[in-house]
Formats: sequence, structure tokens, C-alpha cells
Amino acid sequence: MTMELNAEINRTFGEEMAKLFAATISEDELMKKANSIWFDMNQPEYRYNERKDTEIERYIKNQILERLHEKIKEILKEPINEELLEKRAREMLEDARKVAEEAIVKDMARHMTNNALSVYNVRDDIVNEVLKRLSVMKGNPGIY
Repeated sequence: MTMELNAEINRTFGEEMAKLFAATISEDELMKKANSIWFDMNQPEYRYNERKDTEIERYIKNQILERLHEKIKEILKEPINEELLEKRAREMLEDARKVAEEAIVKDMARHMTNNALSVYNVRDDIVNEVLKRLSVMKGNPGIY
């Protein structure tokens, strides 16, 4: 009980002392201190030739992350439409297959052209030109 009473007395005394001290500070001094603190909060730190975020930037990022985290929690609480989820997964799989097929065809064309033209000791720039022309003939300009 005595410790609680001492803690309450110290807290009250500290608050009153802070009020008395604040009353003795002029408006000019308060403005200077506020400007100094604002300036310090906006100064980036530099370490090892790397710019670190300012204090205000870190605060803003933390607030955005907290809001984003809350939004994600809300979205995760919503029920999931299984049909829609499966449809989207199948679309993604099909897209991945198409990209893989295109990459394989492109790689095979490059290797076949290189092998066919290497017999004649053709330079790389000629090989690239042949690949470009084959690509344009197929209606895919800019692939190679």
C-alpha cells in the first residue's frame, strides 16, 4: 500500500512540476524547440553510404502497415468462393503452360539455328538476324 501511495505522490508531483516548468517557457522557446524536433524528425540517417528513412517516414510506414494488416485480416475473414478460386487457379496454370511452351520453342529455335549455321562458321550477328526474321515471319516481332 505504501509503494502505491508513493507512486501516486510521485506521479502527481511530477505532473505538477512539469506544468510549472512549462509555464516558465516562453512561446519563442517552445516554437524553437518544436521546429528543432520537427527538423530532427525529417533528417535521414546515413550509414555505410546508405540512406535510412527519417523518423517521420518510419512512423508513416508503420501506420500504413498497421492499416494494411487490419485490411488483410478483414479480407481473410470473408468466405471464399471455392468455384471462383478453382477457376482462377486453372487460369493461372494454363497461363504458366503457355509461357513455358513459348520459352521452350524459343530456346529450341535458337539452338537449332545456331547448330545449323555453326556448320558454316556464321557469326553471332548473322544468327541473330536469322532468328529475328524467323520471328517476324511467324508474326512475333521482338521476341528474339
